[in-house]
Amino acid sequence: SNFRRVEALHCMGRACQLHVNPQAAQMYFSNALQVIERCGEHEKRAMAHIYSLVLGSLARCYENQQMFMESESLYLTLLSLLKEEPQENRCDIAATLNNLATNYCNSGRVEKAIEMFEQAMEMWTADSANNPLDVSTTMLNMGECLMQSCQYERALPLLEKAVAIKREGLPHEHFDVANALRMLSECCERVGEVKRATQLAEEALSIASSCLPRNHANIAVFISKLASCKHKTGKLDKAIQLTQQSISIYNLNLPASRSGLCTSLCNLGLYYQEKGMLQEAIRTLQECLVAQRSFLSPDHPSIGYS
Repeated sequence: SNFRRVEALHCMGRACQLHVNPQAAQMYFSNALQVIERCGEHEKRAMAHIYSLVLGSLARCYENQQMFMESESLYLTLLSLLKEEPQENRCDIAATLNNLATNYCNSGRVEKAIEMFEQAMEMWTADSANNPLDVSTTMLNMGECLMQSCQYERALPLLEKAVAIKREGLPHEHFDVANALRMLSECCERVGEVKRATQLAEEALSIASSCLPRNHANIAVFISKLASCKHKTGKLDKAIQLTQQSISIYNLNLPASRSGLCTSLCNLGLYYQEKGMLQEAIRTLQECLVAQRSFLSPDHPSIGYS
């Protein structure tokens, strides 16, 4: 039957995602969607659940490849489908609004993203049966979006609430707690609360180190955050040491960690320059430029900056 074909194709796509094969996953999800679209309206309604799963999975595939217009179209289709049974699908509608908002944020449409995040928050908070951790995820995503548009004062209370919910609802040594603390640290640093930012970054790194392998790429992200805080407090030698450590970890996780590697190389070059180590600064910034050219287009603004 068509239902069994769609279900099998979706399962194959999920398996490809687990084995980090996004191209194959996209192919299976696209094929599943094509099968559904050839069905009549009555059969589509009977497959509403698997239809929504396919739409969401394919939308995330497109978003991960920065195909934002394609993913937006699928998220909007999914919303329309879910809103046919609004009471039954409240949680799924809120989650889809959150995903659509993230899509808008990643594509630079910040105001539209904030509008969608606010709608998601309203849906999460309107139903007392909703998991507070889901609400906190939307808070974090909205806070990150606000920071991208330099609205730090507006982002700060959202991130503080999200951290409080994560601490209450998760074990202390949980990656999501560490990541929320890292984001709050970033916001505190941006608003000038450097001492608090440093304390949060240290706690975030400690938790992340307890739940991830020592050389995991995400550990380098937390180390880089702490290095930035140390630099802001005038501890330049410590900032250099931490940034060198993050670079070593990023190098172990190439090519997936190229973007983080470039950021750390650039920061290290600037730290060397500030310390008066000009030869090291030039060498490091040249290394950063070579790394950027390996995956950015020639007209990307980061190339010109370096």
